[in-house]
Amino acid sequence: MSDEPQPAPRSRFEDLSDLELERTSATATGRRTAILITAVVVLFVGAVFAILSVVLLASFRPADGVSASTSGAAVAFVIAYGIAQAVAGVLVVMLVPAGRWLGIGVGVVGIVLGIVGASSSATSGLVSILLSAFVIYALASSGPSFRGRSAR
Repeated sequence: MSDEPQPAPRSRFEDLSDLELERTSATATGRRTAILITAVVVLFVGAVFAILSVVLLASFRPADGVSASTSGAAVAFVIAYGIAQAVAGVLVVMLVPAGRWLGIGVGVVGIVLGIVGASSSATSGLVSILLSAFVIYALASSGPSFRGRSAR
């Protein structure tokens, strides 16, 4: 007999030699992943908040119609930003490659707005930065989902 220890016998539950696994790619193409759907929700919620902020600013405008804190250009920018978020959300749901790039662009603008907003409200600015960074990450890492759409 040899001095080497014998391996412990395996039970039949541990023997996976006859198990055939089908290998699939790690990233599905042309599918909406959970992170992609979450990014769409963030884009739509951002659009609703942008439009809601304009509605609230308009409803609390002073009686003389002049507001020192908001200008017409700022209101127009917030409306355009909200519409861009909504359009990006719709295009991302449809897996249109242009929506991915529009969403990344909207995320970059959101980070800039978050940095500007952090000067007056640090918590709100930080939340805006983090949500925009998440949208950028989600769309940048979900490229194969959009490539599946154009290949069809």
